[in-house]
Amino acid sequence: MNAGLGRSAVIAVGIGYLVAITWAMSSVAYDIWGVMIVVPPMTVVTLIGVRRAFANDLRPLVVPMLCGYLLKLGGSAARYWVAFDVYGGSADAGRYHDYGRLMAGRVWSGENNLGSVLPGGTGTQFVERFTSLVYTAIGSSKLTGFVVFGWFGFWGIVLFVKAACIAVPGLAQRRYAYLCAIAPSLVYWPSSIGKEALMLCSLGIATYGIARLLTRAGFLTPLIISAIGVTGAALIRPHIAGVWLAGAFPALLVALGRALSRDQRQARRGVEVLMLISVVAFAAVALVIVGQFALRYLKPGDDQASLTQGITAILEETTRRSDQGGSNFVPPVVSGPQDWPLAVVRTLTRPLLYEARGLFQLLLALELSALIALCALSWRRVLAIPRSILTVPYVAFAMTSLFVAGLAYSSFANLGILTRQKSLVFPLLLLIPCLPLPTPTHIDDPLDAEPERELATVR
Repeated sequence: MNAGLGRSAVIAVGIGYLVAITWAMSSVAYDIWGVMIVVPPMTVVTLIGVRRAFANDLRPLVVPMLCGYLLKLGGSAARYWVAFDVYGGSADAGRYHDYGRLMAGRVWSGENNLGSVLPGGTGTQFVERFTSLVYTAIGSSKLTGFVVFGWFGFWGIVLFVKAACIAVPGLAQRRYAYLCAIAPSLVYWPSSIGKEALMLCSLGIATYGIARLLTRAGFLTPLIISAIGVTGAALIRPHIAGVWLAGAFPALLVALGRALSRDQRQARRGVEVLMLISVVAFAAVALVIVGQFALRYLKPGDDQASLTQGITAILEETTRRSDQGGSNFVPPVVSGPQDWPLAVVRTLTRPLLYEARGLFQLLLALELSALIALCALSWRRVLAIPRSILTVPYVAFAMTSLFVAGLAYSSFANLGILTRQKSLVFPLLLLIPCLPLPTPTHIDDPLDAEPERELATVR
């Protein structure tokens, strides 16, 4: 009987879907009803992919991730409404949409070949070409474009959660999964046609690859995964790719120290140490290359300046260019290393409630206030961070990346720009109240740890 009811429900849903899409095709523009073609197969892929990503001991995380997917659809619709109804299409997404529609139309008319829409270039050009490729596949529906880009951002979140679960023993996994799924900054900002969604996806791929490297879950495959993610980020925002490499470098050194100190057979330890040394060297070279690329990207035409002069000029120019609009503020003064800690903390926790001016800033302040309150309630986890940095390589990666990103963002003088950029590191910020508790039985090495069994326990 249950099977019969299930088949009847599926048939009823199918009939309802056909009726709805038939009505939509005759009543509204493709800009709207096109999303009804894309969402069903996208949902099937999501269901299968999430269940495969969180199998066995991680199965309780399927529900929060699927909740995150539904919220992502809502976030994409909200960003679409703001971009084209509130701002009248003057947002960056409008420019990407216009370019993608034009290029996709030329491909379908036979004027251009498929190679003309394959992603290439850097920054804005890369996103324009990527949008053209997406529109060539699904048609030039604005709302559908937002949903598809938001979907890429969602998979970035999935990979952040997966990475933390495999690399941090004792992690409060369900808490972290739910925080990443419902955080407004992650639901809203990386959910439109533009750089944020693609960056979050690329950084998620890079983070997952780094997590596997740090736990020595293979060598070549994690390295390839990391390289794909970092390359994708570097093609869009090379300075953020540099932040990720800067975070990976000390984490690899911690992993190398753990490998040297572990009591295991000499031959196996020698192989692990050799691999980790190779990865550290590779990361150092990649950091230098990406760093130089980022400097040229952010401050072109000044090849004679030193590294320090280049960074100083970039920070000053960023402050000048972002000090516009109604949400501008005075960024913290950074005159030397002694100012770094305060600048990082203020940048990552802006705006606080007393700084909010208007509804938009109030919502941002409420989100950060809730996170600060959760950190206060989880004070034992927060106090254990220094020890975790020295014993868990992934925590060293996350905290270093947060610090470098906070320092890089400290020159922003516009809250809207800061919030969008900060959404890319928000999954690492949400990790803080979910880190392991300092217990006598705390396991230092992820390889010796069993996954957390009581996922429902919230300490």
